[in-house]
Amino acid sequence: MQDVNALFFNHASVKDNGINFDLASVIQTVDAIARINNQSCFVIDFDNHELLYRSEQLVYIDEATLNDKRRECANPYWSLISEETLDKLLMIKNYYPEVDERFSLEEYANHVNTIDYPIILRNHELFINQKFTPLQMRSDAITKIGLFTINYSNKKNIESTIITPSGKRFIFDFAQKRYQEYDLGITLTLVEKAILHRARQGMTNEEIAKNLFISVNTVKTHRMRIFKKLQVETITEALAVVGNYQLL
Repeated sequence: MQDVNALFFNHASVKDNGINFDLASVIQTVDAIARINNQSCFVIDFDNHELLYRSEQLVYIDEATLNDKRRECANPYWSLISEETLDKLLMIKNYYPEVDERFSLEEYANHVNTIDYPIILRNHELFINQKFTPLQMRSDAITKIGLFTINYSNKKNIESTIITPSGKRFIFDFAQKRYQEYDLGITLTLVEKAILHRARQGMTNEEIAKNLFISVNTVKTHRMRIFKKLQVETITEALAVVGNYQLL
């Protein structure tokens, strides 16, 4: 049986990078982000295998029953995954360092790794999106402290994508057991992005139309095009996709 805690073990010798790091301020900022975005957030010290912060409100977790819990783990979402899912997540983690070699230190320090995987609630699979980014790097270019966020996912299969600040994307190929660079194939127009930005602010179709000086029917037409491109059915799903994959 695989050890779920291996998902946030560093397994490398500890090296201090000598950079002053105000952890308390970082955690205060993460806590504010969790409250504003209604996301589950975790800050993990990989060197010491320690959970440093967990947001008070955790999406979906309040729906879990005692029968759903499969193992003890600092991350409650990893407590709800099947052994098959755990095996796949550990495979991704084991081959993760190989793609690091393709990045500059700056790219790696600012990259985002997003993974869609299912948790089990009341004997049903529910896909979530887990994003990770480094908060503090060591002198040997290994992540010391990292941030995880959990959100809704519209995926139906386990996927892992690495996104660099320059916009390069790498997706994990389970057959080849490696990350491969790929083109997402989704291009949003300036008007579509403008509509999504305003929808994210909570504006209605009528408010968006007035704000952009276009008709309500034009807003609806653009929304349908957005749904088709993102393969979703609602604006909530659309906002989750563009947030999870940094399309805005």
